[in-house]
Amino acid sequence: MGNEKQFTVIDLPELNWPASLKVPKNRFGLFIAADTLETPADSICAFAIAALHAGMVYFSAWGRGCERFHDVVDECLAEPGLNVVGTTANDVVMTTWHDKDSLDEALNFFATCTVPTDGFSEDSDLGLVVCVGHPEWAASARRFLRAEDFSI
Repeated sequence: MGNEKQFTVIDLPELNWPASLKVPKNRFGLFIAADTLETPADSICAFAIAALHAGMVYFSAWGRGCERFHDVVDECLAEPGLNVVGTTANDVVMTTWHDKDSLDEALNFFATCTVPTDGFSEDSDLGLVVCVGHPEWAASARRFLRAEDFSI
């Protein structure tokens, strides 16, 4: 990973990976801020698989239902045939959830503590923050991370 992480914030109206999203790096960490308590598991899994295919190598969740979101992502990662492979046999997509933290605390963890496993670390200095259904969370994340707005 490079010396300095870059952060980009995306504000989505609903939990759907944007087909038009062109991530400017091969790999990235993903932070999702969303209320997914009532979101069907298959919708969460579809989002996670799309993120994995786009290059997600680290995942953090925050908001109502974030522990469940995290668990569904872990279940999706274990699906046979998903084929998420790093350069070493020990590479895994790390996942965390932050149900007891404020948004700023969770973002601080994402900004300072998330490190992909060795085989996923090259070209992974982008932190992609996706805020779903709450533009005020996206605005707060942009301020906290001094991040760019990502147009889709």
